[in-house]
Amino acid sequence: MYKNKLNIFLLTLILGITISLQIRSFNKEYEYVPLRVIYDYKKQIDKEKTELKKLKEVINDYTAKINEYEDAKIRDGDITKVLKKELNEVKKISGFTDVEGPGIIIIMNDGSRKLYEGENPNVLIVHNIDVLNIINDLKNAGAEAISINNQRLLFNSEIDCSGYTLKINKQEFAQPFIIKAIGNPKQLEAAVKAPGTYGNLLKEIGLFFEVNTSVSIKIPKYSEELIFKYLQIKEGE
Repeated sequence: MYKNKLNIFLLTLILGITISLQIRSFNKEYEYVPLRVIYDYKKQIDKEKTELKKLKEVINDYTAKINEYEDAKIRDGDITKVLKKELNEVKKISGFTDVEGPGIIIIMNDGSRKLYEGENPNVLIVHNIDVLNIINDLKNAGAEAISINNQRLLFNSEIDCSGYTLKINKQEFAQPFIIKAIGNPKQLEAAVKAPGTYGNLLKEIGLFFEVNTSVSIKIPKYSEELIFKYLQIKEGE
């Protein structure tokens, strides 16, 4: 009887040790990974995929450009026409050529209503911040070219207050201030005219603010000399 119990005990002990070893082996093959680590890995993989996609797009752009040069050389004997076309595109984007297209025309002027008792007269005056806010709204709405009183706006254009006038590209202009913007007319109009927009607020305050769409707007090129004090072309590029 005692011998049978001892055999059962030994058999149970061996079975327990065997199961324990199998569980340990299983845990080594399938270790627990926290969700945060999985998320970080996924985020890194997605980032690498995005970078790879951008690199492929760059390669495709350069490949298409090389093919265009080769086709031009075979067809015309040189690539002068292609380079001139690219130069015109650069001028158009940078603001150094006259452009034309659909868009909107905005007319801004001081308000003519009577002041309320104790109201500050500056409330009914167009300030540079008002014009800047309208310009920013137009840019956010996709405006491709903008001018104020026929002064083309670039990245370095300054709009400063000078009494009842505005200084734009170092030139002073009296009212009215006429803003022209080329882009999707409906989107541009909504960006400055819809309820809740800054343009609508100016109109509610009492300033003169008129918006008209047009199928053809002409905006002149930037007329001033563009001087870079710090920007330099990187050698070897």
